[in-house]
Amino acid sequence: INVVTKDVKQAPTAAISTHFKARATYVKNTGHGFQLFETSPHSSIYNSSAAIEVSIDDYSGSSKGYSMIGGDKFNFYQVHWHTPSENTIDGQFFALEAHFVHQLDDPALHGTYHRLAVIGLLYELGTDKECNAFLDKFWNTFPNSKGVAVYTGDNFDLNAKLTEELSHGYYHWYGSLTTPPCTEGVSWNLLTVREKVCQRQVDKLKQGLAATQSGINFNNRVPQPLYHRVVTETAKVQRNVGVGQEVSSAVRHVVLAGLAMPLLALARAV
Repeated sequence: INVVTKDVKQAPTAAISTHFKARATYVKNTGHGFQLFETSPHSSIYNSSAAIEVSIDDYSGSSKGYSMIGGDKFNFYQVHWHTPSENTIDGQFFALEAHFVHQLDDPALHGTYHRLAVIGLLYELGTDKECNAFLDKFWNTFPNSKGVAVYTGDNFDLNAKLTEELSHGYYHWYGSLTTPPCTEGVSWNLLTVREKVCQRQVDKLKQGLAATQSGINFNNRVPQPLYHRVVTETAKVQRNVGVGQEVSSAVRHVVLAGLAMPLLALARAV
């Protein structure tokens, strides 16, 4: 969607907390983008003994962690990236957008597209000296062709990253998948804080997309109309330094008239 900041008003929204424990042993080019981890509640490992490099379930039953969203527990599945962004702020597109994909903690939902939640992060294009240090931990490991590649670098803490960024506030609305079956009821949560990314890092994703999409070097769906759905915004958490207590977040929302329509993108799992 396009978030129009001047139209935002107050409304109650629950805080989001992340509790991730995922550790990457490989990275993946799905054929339509870069992705860490599988669209599953279980951890996976890199299968180095296979004739063709693949990822397999580690059969340990261990999870990758979860987030508390709207008072409910959502299991963390995977994170993938789009270029350019699928959401805009006051009409402005961004160089990249990350989607941290979750599903409600209910075994009956596994393998379905129901009760999904996404935490989104926007990246602004910076200078050549403003490359994203967090992405650089694994970004160049992604293969340009469809498939997986072993990751042997240091572990990176997704939990600490999202916890800090969520403290700056986020937009929330309900939308849908943008690929068939276009399931509705997806909880979208777009961080208000943005990160920097450099052209080299954007070009790396574009090269991978072009190699697997017959020369097409983008993987975003254009922003969809909001119609009469509600967007809420939680403001940055303020802290009383002297006492060490959090002050309740202010929240705002906007309602635009129209007909409800499916919205927003979630990359297909392969």
